[in-house]
Amino acid sequence: MRQADPDRAYADGTAIEAVLSEFIEAVQAGNSVPLTKDGEVVAVVVSPEVAEAGRQALGR
Repeated sequence: MRQADPDRAYADGTAIEAVLSEFIEAVQAGNSVPLTKDGEVVAVVVSPEVAEAGRQALGR
């Protein structure tokens, strides 16, 4: 991982860390987590197994 640049200002990551923790827990419980923008699903957080199955189904 890159080292933090002392001359750069960084945002507080507390909120995103809490949300990511909830996403991870949901996925570990066997759920998928849709991410939406303006009411449209633009991505889905899934387990590595689901992602791999999807890649294989698409022939990638």
